[in-house]
Amino acid sequence: MEQLVRVCRSCGHINPADGPDRCSNCFVHLTGVDAISQESIEQPRRRIPRWVRRRPVFLLAMTLLVGFIAWRLALLFEIGPIVFPPPHATTDVSASIGPETWGQARRTPENTGFTPDQALQPQEIRWTFNTARPLLAGPAVVDDRVYLSTEDGRTVALDGRSGQVIWEFETGFPSGSTPAVAGDLIISVVRPGLIVALDKDNGSLRWEVDISAPIFASPLVVEGTLYLGAGDGLLYAFDAVTGEELWTFDADDWIVNSVAYSDGTLVLTTQDSSIFLVDAKNGRKLLFYDTGYVRLRGGVVIGEDRAYFPSDRGWLWAIDSDARSRPGDRAILRIKLNLYVWQIIGNSPIQRGGLWSYRLGGDLPFTPALAHDTLYVANKDGLVFARDADSGAAKWTSTLNAEVSTSPTVAGQTVLLGTKDGRSFGLDAQTGNTLWTFRTGSDEISASPIVVGDTIYVASRDGTLYALDGKG
Repeated sequence: MEQLVRVCRSCGHINPADGPDRCSNCFVHLTGVDAISQESIEQPRRRIPRWVRRRPVFLLAMTLLVGFIAWRLALLFEIGPIVFPPPHATTDVSASIGPETWGQARRTPENTGFTPDQALQPQEIRWTFNTARPLLAGPAVVDDRVYLSTEDGRTVALDGRSGQVIWEFETGFPSGSTPAVAGDLIISVVRPGLIVALDKDNGSLRWEVDISAPIFASPLVVEGTLYLGAGDGLLYAFDAVTGEELWTFDADDWIVNSVAYSDGTLVLTTQDSSIFLVDAKNGRKLLFYDTGYVRLRGGVVIGEDRAYFPSDRGWLWAIDSDARSRPGDRAILRIKLNLYVWQIIGNSPIQRGGLWSYRLGGDLPFTPALAHDTLYVANKDGLVFARDADSGAAKWTSTLNAEVSTSPTVAGQTVLLGTKDGRSFGLDAQTGNTLWTFRTGSDEISASPIVVGDTIYVASRDGTLYALDGKG
């Protein structure tokens, strides 16, 4: 005789047709469930476990927990930019680093402040350009044109031989940054947060972006991308040609110095004690380094596989620019530090990426220059240090007997600096001996002297840009 059964609509359990009116598995009423032949059931329904059916709140909690763990792992391993990569720049245009060119602040993407142009001893002032307010940043010079952003709210293009104005663009806001010249664009920033891209030939506006955050750093343009740090703690990446925002990186503190770039990696310092290595393609954090109790002052410079930066209390640091953070690094370091403090382990732990640090003394608020496998560093008291870029060992120390006011630059075999009493110094890069001094006035030199061809450009706090004739 054919056996009839009733299949529970809730859990799929098979119950005898002449059995109780409730499912023997989940106790749901079987009222309205038709009896069918057991043989007609082709595939038994999968039973839903009782603990699943009776614990919806538990299931919801587990789902949320798994989602939270996945989210935290994504943050920990920085996989978001890899899974969802940002758009790429539309071109590969970069600021020029060709001969007789100073295309952006510190000239090279690595922030070396070096040019192969030889700095001849200045003989006279060829021309001056005067602004209504102090100049806080030097110019960019490309194709015998001088581009300058001013505190009186202008970006100007000057003839490199005469100093005559070719064009000017009024932003109406002060700027203490050096423009970047990339392709046919001049990219200039102003302190309240406006970024403008101007036509190189006539100064007409191509695009503008307002990030509504204070900007003290200078723009860096590499391979089609504009990189710029701001006072809101964000490092911005924009398409240099269109102005489209590609990505941002949150450093969680003011970024007031220009970032440095090398081989797809950006290195930046904040105003506290943090150094970050960031993937230039997507803004992914590669390394975090903390100097601890000292605050960072000047910007960073990259050479070979190392990044160098100064801090307060007179320290100069070197870290491995190829190092990468690993999950748990900070916790492991804290544990080792405590073990060292309690003398359980004998050697002080080394933070990942750390290579060396030396205390030079004095106040080091200036970005180092890098040339000839040597770091050139100055403190405000007038001491200039040459240190081996590999080991940090001392090569020479020179005393200027004047208060230094600018970061050093290197032109050929000459180290250039400016002082608060209005003098520019040229030092021999190999020995530190003073080769020459030149006084442009009695006011402070406010930006690093730069050399382009046979001309030395010097910005002064009295608002004057000087072009010094370097012919012998």
